Amino acid sequence: MRKLLLIAILLAAVPVASGAELPEDYDFEDILDSVEEALALRRTQGVVHEINLADRTIMIGGYEYHVANAYGEFPLEVSLYGTSAGSFELLREGMKVEVEYIDVDVARAAFSISEIDPGLEIEH
Repeated sequence: MRKLLLIAILLAAVPVASGAELPEDYDFEDILDSVEEALALRRTQGVVHEINLADRTIMIGGYEYHVANAYGEFPLEVSLYGTSAGSFELLREGMKVEVEYIDVDVARAAFSISEIDPGLEIEH
């Protein structure tokens, strides 16, 4: 249900970032505010390379993702392998994950991060 709400909100028109460089304090909410047209929720797999808890960013497979707080309109959904529970703070470098996100010219915003089977072969 929440994903349907998310998709419905993303289908509403609000302004798109124009490829400019990101300001230093650019965050998840700024990305959502910059969306002008309907954006598909994308999904990919990769390895966690870096986590910045203070800035709420995570590097997965060479891409930086901005994530929401644990509260608010679109809290980040995190699940650890074999469970339906987790949190951003429990993710670790080297984990293999699947991430659902939107891609706005200059940034990516993650809505869901799920740890996948550590034995799976993935490219990133």
